[in-house]
Amino acid sequence: MNRKDFLKSACGAGACGCALGLLGAPRAQTQAETPKPAAEPPPEARQLAFNRYQVANMVKAMAADLPPAAAVGVLRKTGRECAKITQVHAKYQGNPEGYFAACKEAWGTEVAWDKKQGLVTVTVPAGECSCPLVSTKWTPPLFCNCSAGYQEEALGAVFGKPVTVELVATKLAGSPNCVFRVKVS
Repeated sequence: MNRKDFLKSACGAGACGCALGLLGAPRAQTQAETPKPAAEPPPEARQLAFNRYQVANMVKAMAADLPPAAAVGVLRKTGRECAKITQVHAKYQGNPEGYFAACKEAWGTEVAWDKKQGLVTVTVPAGECSCPLVSTKWTPPLFCNCSAGYQEEALGAVFGKPVTVELVATKLAGSPNCVFRVKVS
C-alpha cells in the first residue's frame, strides 16, 4: 500500500485524529468537553419574537410611508379594538373610581383625576411594556399610539362619553413610565 492509500484508509477509519494528536495538531474536543448548544426556546416563544419583530417592521414602514396623522390613526384604532376585545373596563361603566382602583391593584397603575377640570392622568409603573407585541429592542415609540387608543376606548366606556388622550411620556421613547393625559368631554 502506498502512502496516499494508507492515509485515505487511516483517515476513513478515524486514525488520522490520533496521528494529528501525535504531531501536535489541535485535538478534537471529547464529548464531555463539547459545549452544548443553548436550549432552543419553545415554538411559542419563537413565534412571539417573530411577531414582535414583524410588528416593529410594520410600524417603521408606517412611519416612513404614511402621513403622521394616518399612522397615528391606524395605531389608535388598533388600540381601541384591543380594548374592545379584552373588555377589562366593561364592568366599570359609570364607575371611574372602581376602574382606577382595579388598575392600581392589577398593574400598579396610578390614576389622578381632577373632576373639576375633567382631566385624568394615567401613569403606568416602570418596567417592561405590558403589550405582548412590543420588543424594546425593535419597536419604535410611534407604536405607543396603540396604547393611547386603548385608553380612549376603555376610559370613554368607563365615563360613558368621549375622551381625548395625549401621550405625555412612553417607555419606548426612553421614559421609565408611560404617562397619558386624558380629557373627558
